[in-house]
Amino acid sequence: MIMEFSTLCDLGLPVPAAASSLISPVFDQLRPHPEVSGSELPDLLERLAQVPDPRDSRGVRHPLVTLLALTACAVLAGARSLLAVGEWVSDAPPALLERLGTVIDPLVPKRSWPAESTIRRLLARVDADALDHAVGAWLADRQSGKEGLRGLAVDGKSLRGAARAKGRKIHLLAACDHVSALVLAQMDVGEKTNEITRFQPLLDTLEDLADTVTSDAMHTQHAHAVYLLDRQAHYIVIVKRNTKKLRKQLKSLPWKRIPLQDRTRSTGHGRHEIRRLRSAR
Repeated sequence: MIMEFSTLCDLGLPVPAAASSLISPVFDQLRPHPEVSGSELPDLLERLAQVPDPRDSRGVRHPLVTLLALTACAVLAGARSLLAVGEWVSDAPPALLERLGTVIDPLVPKRSWPAESTIRRLLARVDADALDHAVGAWLADRQSGKEGLRGLAVDGKSLRGAARAKGRKIHLLAACDHVSALVLAQMDVGEKTNEITRFQPLLDTLEDLADTVTSDAMHTQHAHAVYLLDRQAHYIVIVKRNTKKLRKQLKSLPWKRIPLQDRTRSTGHGRHEIRRLRSAR
């Protein structure tokens, strides 16, 4: 077919105020989902346990999965910064901390849970792609079993207020569920490559690909189409001047004789857009 286009809150946990030092973009995708229940903690811990520990085993006081789970739960409860995560951890009930793997010292219980500086150092060293895959897989697990067709949008985004040591902006390629807006996978594009080369590695991290994958004109590539068909997925792509032959073929179709199936008007990115939908087999 060818188309033309013109929580943890139910546990009663405290939520600290937002502060400086923004959350890692990996955990940032958890923020819009406060409906997570405590019964889902075992699945989250199982996914986070797959992330490799970058620390030397000597002197490690807190297991990696515990630190990652505490950060994830703090974000789900509303924390918007690393300082807020530290405050949430210090105020969390001991029963929840023990459930997440924290060993409470009865003599000095306040020293049993990790400080904000410990969490900060760990997140700076952990493998971001592995952590992203674990979080995305857990979010995808929550989507599995739902009826109806699923759509996945692949698009890039540059993070605001974040940059590498030499000033380069951090640019991510993300795969987002159309209906729930869940970010199921995202990957750093890198300084010496572009979104096109990261398309397949990004979708390789998804165990269950959606029924239909959508993307912008940059990803209207023959190799991408072959890959998606091999993964038994449909695709909807935008055809522009970067694919001259394909664009010429599509423009030659008798669009005026094809009935209009849908028309929408929207405003975004500083412009008014009218989108018309026709289909031809």
